[in-house]
Amino acid sequence: MTNILQMDIVTISVQQLEALLDSKVQVILDAVSTNKSKPSADQWFDLKGLIEYIPSHPKPQTVYEWVHKKIIPFHKSPETKVLTFLKSEVDQWLKSGRRKTQHEKTALVNNYLNKKHKL
Repeated sequence: MTNILQMDIVTISVQQLEALLDSKVQVILDAVSTNKSKPSADQWFDLKGLIEYIPSHPKPQTVYEWVHKKIIPFHKSPETKVLTFLKSEVDQWLKSGRRKTQHEKTALVNNYLNKKHKL
């Protein structure tokens, strides 16, 4: 093999290494702090935006059914009667539908039985 990677070995003191690391960490911290955006305001969706946002992309009729049954969090203007959905509420609603794994269910059952056994 003629394509051998060559590396130059440099000897530096512990103090030089610490200074180098400190300067690099400071550069990273400065970059992060300047790139920090203000906490984003919560986002509002109309029906079309909600459908695009939800991973399963439900049909409008399905969303209307969820609203009618009060399954999904929604807002409706009294004047215009337009449906709107707040992203943070939709996210929380989506997360609330998470199913426990079999391992989690078993752990809960065992925990419950252990508590009952101690009584």
